Amino acid sequence: METVTKYRRRQLLLLFLIFIFFSLIIVYSEYQHEKRYKTEALNHKLSIYSDLVYETVERSSINNAKTLPTLFKDTNLRISIIDLRGVVVYDSQVADVSGMQNHLFRPEIQAAVHQNNGSDIRTSTTTGRKYYYYAKRYADYFVRISVLYTLEARKSIEPNKLSLLFILILFLFSSTILYLFNRKFNKSLTALKEFSTIAKANKPIGENFSFPVSEIGNIGQNIAEVYQGLQKAKVELTSEKEKLIRHLNLLEEGIGIFSTDKHAISNNDHFVHFLNLISNELIDTAEKCFSIQEFEPIVAFIDSKSHQINLRNSDFPTMDLLIRKNSRHFTVKCIIFRDDSFEIIINDISKPEKRKILKQQITDNLAHELKTPVSSVLGFLETLIHSKLDAEKQKDFIKKAYSQTLRLADLINDISLLTKIEEASGLYRIEKIDLSALIKNTLDDVQLNLDKNNISVDLKNIENIGYQGNQVLIYSIFRNLFDNAVNYGGSDIQIIIDKYRETAENIHFSFSDTGPGVPAEDIERLFERFYRVTKGRDRRSGGSGLGLAIVKNAVLFHKGDISVKNRIGGGLVFIFSLKKGLDVSESEINID
Repeated sequence: METVTKYRRRQLLLLFLIFIFFSLIIVYSEYQHEKRYKTEALNHKLSIYSDLVYETVERSSINNAKTLPTLFKDTNLRISIIDLRGVVVYDSQVADVSGMQNHLFRPEIQAAVHQNNGSDIRTSTTTGRKYYYYAKRYADYFVRISVLYTLEARKSIEPNKLSLLFILILFLFSSTILYLFNRKFNKSLTALKEFSTIAKANKPIGENFSFPVSEIGNIGQNIAEVYQGLQKAKVELTSEKEKLIRHLNLLEEGIGIFSTDKHAISNNDHFVHFLNLISNELIDTAEKCFSIQEFEPIVAFIDSKSHQINLRNSDFPTMDLLIRKNSRHFTVKCIIFRDDSFEIIINDISKPEKRKILKQQITDNLAHELKTPVSSVLGFLETLIHSKLDAEKQKDFIKKAYSQTLRLADLINDISLLTKIEEASGLYRIEKIDLSALIKNTLDDVQLNLDKNNISVDLKNIENIGYQGNQVLIYSIFRNLFDNAVNYGGSDIQIIIDKYRETAENIHFSFSDTGPGVPAEDIERLFERFYRVTKGRDRRSGGSGLGLAIVKNAVLFHKGDISVKNRIGGGLVFIFSLKKGLDVSESEINID
């Protein structure tokens, strides 16, 4: 408010100074005009006197000019006759003119030399009195008439004070009108200034804010109404944008929307996740899709000018691309809009086929996996019953039967865990978890097996990760991944766990090892129940064949996604995400 008051004062002072400036110019001009008019009137009168003097002198001689004072009774007049050389030959108030100075360079004489007549006001060096001098040039001499510069003479030359008083009154009246107008004008400007401050801060207009009733006020009110409409539209657009972002994150497709300079306007987590499945390097931002080799046709399509021709039509130019990478199939669709922004949509089309294969094999695999340990136990027991074995041999058979029983129990427990996740996921309690501590505790549990195989572990960005989920299932994710690497990765390898990205919605991890990896044709089947790679991953390595299936379903329980690919240089890379802020009501999952 203080700033607005200072602004009003400055503006009023500026307008007042401008008004005074122009008023003084008018007063001065009027003063000079009236003074010039009265001076010319006096000069005209004195010119007539000069002509009378000239006629009198012409009728007589200059030597008889002593008779001139008798012609003029007005004692205020002083008559001088000066020759063209500036010598005073006669002065009505000086008896002896021989001692007078040369008058050629007197201002009124000089003016008469050049303009035929001239005037000046000064004190006489001869009489010591102040005169108004008027000189007029004739053929052989100058006639100068001097009027004693008294109060009466000064009044006859200077403007009338009454007119100046009238001008002063008019000035005061105009100043009052200006002040009132400026006050009303300033109210409108002050309201506009307050409104501009509100608009600059992008704040809503208060209910008590209003513009004064004036033309500027009406303009300001119209602007304020437009601003309120824009604010309302902005709120609605923000709401719609939030809905769109939530919708994008719920879609199974990977969607990225980009500006003309390839800057990501919006994208969902699936988009970055699919990029990681396609790329050989870890991708943490949507913009990095343009550096992926498989996306070069898309980049060339976006950079080409040919699509601009199609923009004249109603249809938007599009391009479809099929990418096969890491035993997975992706369709990529690019749509370019009229403002040259564009959208890229990625679909993983390998998942439906994967579901079909899984459903076809699950029954056979389950029967086969249960049959093997049961047959072994039956064989050992039949041998013990029907054969006469020594105590040592009996003990060995009992141990083998016991081992197969444990394997059968692990298998049943893993099946039970999978069934519970699928059919009774609501039994798993959602709670706050220190994810960093859980990963380190899991590492402690498998450290003995890691040491036996000379396996080192590198944890990246694992500190201070808070999460809300089920602790048992989260533990099973990392425990089964560790067991998978120990059982099938071999010795003298390294395991790397990296929390490479975190958004408002999800936490993203990569779990990789430097082992031999698996053939490309087996990659997409690793999460299938009971599936084992032909070479290097059989029952002798241990495990039920359900570890990675449990991992995947535990990830799905937490509304995440998981994929696997071969690592450059050898080994496997598991890429998975866990949704943040999981609620109990969200624990229903769709099992692949």
